[in-house]
Amino acid sequence: MTTITNPNVSHSSETFDPLNLYPPMLRIGHRYEISLGQRLAQGGFKGPQDVAVGPDGWLYVINRFSESGTAVPRSRFVRVRLDDDGYENDIVISLSGEPDVVGSETLPSPVMCTIDNNGILYVTDEHAGVVARFDSSTGAAVDHWGKTGNKPGELNGPSGITLDSDGNVWVVSTLNHRLERFSPNGNHISGFGSFGIKPGQLNHPWGIASDPITNTLMVADWRNDRLQRFNYDGELLQVIGKSGNGPGELNRPSGVAIDSHGDIYVADRNNHRVVMFNPRGMYIESFRGDATLNERGIRKLMTNLDMVRIRENVVNLDDEKRFKNPTSVTIGPDGSILMVDSGRYRIQVYKKLCRELSP
Repeated sequence: MTTITNPNVSHSSETFDPLNLYPPMLRIGHRYEISLGQRLAQGGFKGPQDVAVGPDGWLYVINRFSESGTAVPRSRFVRVRLDDDGYENDIVISLSGEPDVVGSETLPSPVMCTIDNNGILYVTDEHAGVVARFDSSTGAAVDHWGKTGNKPGELNGPSGITLDSDGNVWVVSTLNHRLERFSPNGNHISGFGSFGIKPGQLNHPWGIASDPITNTLMVADWRNDRLQRFNYDGELLQVIGKSGNGPGELNRPSGVAIDSHGDIYVADRNNHRVVMFNPRGMYIESFRGDATLNERGIRKLMTNLDMVRIRENVVNLDDEKRFKNPTSVTIGPDGSILMVDSGRYRIQVYKKLCRELSP
């Protein structure tokens, strides 16, 4: 391993330079698009945890809590489809969990999800210790798999989940401090990871993203306040970030995503922001949330009115437009960046502005 002097990149492989694998691109910035959730029903999402974008264009949102703020005894998903202008077009929501919510199988604590090209939705449950699969078009449960334990191939507090370029399923076994690889139907293939603070070790890892361009995995190493990139054999290729609240520093990173240009977005949960790095791990910018426009172009703040009403001492709503404990980030097929703003009960959507250059 070679130490890099950039404080946001602690270590990197001598031969691994992901920047050279992507088309050259000029970053211009990001445009805020819209907030999803506050206009849906009954005040919006309740404890959104993660979002996946299906091949049918629907958004599948893990909505973990009931209207009273308590956990519900089953997995619940809100399906949202956007129109050409980016607004909610079709909304399917049910507080009872049936019939229009994907997932009728009992899952006490669904955490994160991903979806394949056939519309099969994969969901981790940290307390049940399983991965459940659903047909996103019908909501029917396909199956579930996983064995609770602390041996290789077993799951203990599973959280992040992603599909690699071969269609295999990678699951973060948070309490085992490991990453496990399975076939789509749950046959264990391989895995790696060990507890610790040294480069390559993990301490309660959480989110995970696969990068098909480099055939690598990026992991949000939660309690080590960093990101780590591995190949499928478990070789450490890159360490990004350090503990803190300054530019490029992290405080309990949870979700992570990589776009088609190799740029990395991480939900920096306890710093209440989303942080962006380039493929080499250089800090680019941070997002702290925005206000939004309604359909007529009138500026308005997407707030949870019930939350505002009970705070009698509120004198302005500036904080309401900012992120609060964001949990995950997802890149849509069109390049949109969907940031799950769990503490504000919504998803904020941004569009990356860039121009690809000729090689």
